[in-house]
Amino acid sequence: MPEDDGQRVLSIENDVIGLRERRREVQRRIEAALQYSKRADSFQAEVNEQHDRLNSIKALPFKKGTGEWQWPFAQENLGLSQPVAKVLLGELESLEREMSAVVGERPGLDAYLAEQRKALDEVTDQIRAKEVELSSAIAASEVIAQMESRNNAASRVVGRISLFLEGLVPDTEVERLQSDERRLKAKVDELEHRIGADESGLRLASTLNNISMHMSEYIRTLGGEFSEFPARLDLANLTVAIDRPGRPISMGRTGGGENHLAYHLAAILALHRFAANNRQPLPHFLMIDQPTQVYFPSIDVYDEAGGSIERTEKDADMEAVRRLFELLRRFVEKDAPGFQIIITEHANLRDGWFQAALVEPPWTKPPALVPDDWPEGAQG
Repeated sequence: MPEDDGQRVLSIENDVIGLRERRREVQRRIEAALQYSKRADSFQAEVNEQHDRLNSIKALPFKKGTGEWQWPFAQENLGLSQPVAKVLLGELESLEREMSAVVGERPGLDAYLAEQRKALDEVTDQIRAKEVELSSAIAASEVIAQMESRNNAASRVVGRISLFLEGLVPDTEVERLQSDERRLKAKVDELEHRIGADESGLRLASTLNNISMHMSEYIRTLGGEFSEFPARLDLANLTVAIDRPGRPISMGRTGGGENHLAYHLAAILALHRFAANNRQPLPHFLMIDQPTQVYFPSIDVYDEAGGSIERTEKDADMEAVRRLFELLRRFVEKDAPGFQIIITEHANLRDGWFQAALVEPPWTKPPALVPDDWPEGAQG
């Protein structure tokens, strides 16, 4: 730590005091010169007035130098040789000498004032410089006082050591280790950025919120129970939960095949929608087997539909069936363009877009998928 040089601050303060006293002295000189100039101006004005009054003396008939008579229109003896006339003439000569002295001193006085004003400016500049120097010295003293603790002193030592070490040329081993450290650190940064190690919780919450939003939308479209409340994926129990006010309800407690279909299908579609639109590694196709059987009175009635449009319209809840297939159609066209859904189904709609989606005619009996004449038991 540097030592606190209190003498430097005291010396600068003494210099400032001396300069300020010098400035006051120069200011007094300037004020005295200005007062003298003011008095000289007043004296000159008074002398001019007296001179003008006595100037008529020059009109006397005697010449000043030779004493010869010079006024031909007056008599020669007018009493001008009397003592009073001599006094007036002497007074006029004195005034003329004094006027000459005042006029002669004016250029010297102006030069003196200019010199003193220049000296005043110089002293003022010196005072400003000293005041800046004094402020710096005081600030340095305060910094030194703050560095008296051991921790700050140690920090300064560490800084000096670091500066010294940075100036050294490292050996080959240290240079190699530093290069390896930089390379590995860059690799770690890259991996953390790719896997989002520092934001995994936030990213998971954002993903679940996105999926849950679409789940709620699909459940409302399918007419599932409690569709007026938001739905979400419950990762802890691997199920769908409905967030009712006060207490959530899980899918297993809702009951009914139509509800289970709505919840299952909504969850699957929402997951695939997120994966397809965010380039996640999930296959872009889904196969669903007989989803509309929950909309028929029984399994036997559903099986008897056999791809018949008439039986479908007679036995099924057509509004629910059409709502289901229109949701799947909208999904592949708008929600996840390019996605493929394969459905094996007994129900059939006469809508043109539905018929265009059939890959082949329904497998009605005969011959169906398994012909009736196939043996039912195992052959020996």
